[in-house]
Amino acid sequence: MLKIIKNKIAIGALASLFAVISLNVFSFEVSGESFPANFKMTSWTAGEGKSTITSEGVVGEGYGKVYLTHNFTVSGDDGMSGEFTGQARTINQDGELQYASLQGSWTRDGTIVTMYSFDTLNNGVINHAQGKVDLFAGTLKFEVFEVN
Repeated sequence: MLKIIKNKIAIGALASLFAVISLNVFSFEVSGESFPANFKMTSWTAGEGKSTITSEGVVGEGYGKVYLTHNFTVSGDDGMSGEFTGQARTINQDGELQYASLQGSWTRDGTIVTMYSFDTLNNGVINHAQGKVDLFAGTLKFEVFEVN
């Protein structure tokens, strides 16, 4: 009987260790310098298996006023995750215009949508943005990392 208990403890310890290792192997962490990018939703249009959200905000790092369009599609039957594509337009106070192609994945938990985006700007810069959309409050809050 003591041998069976020891084996169960050993198996439990190995399973716990495997779970911790698995979480670390599959985690996605971004580090380095970043800047915040916060937006207010200006519209939300619903379609069959898709939604489009437009938003705007002022972003530092020389971007100025930023206008976003995100086109969300659902990838599962439960409507809790999917992909998105989109476009961004920026105009700073000097009149310099930039534009970007947006693409990434999203998951939803209640009123909060978590987004992971890779954004290709017309000047060759690639940004990784990760953040949250609060569908009830109508806010989008991202942390943006320059990839190159």
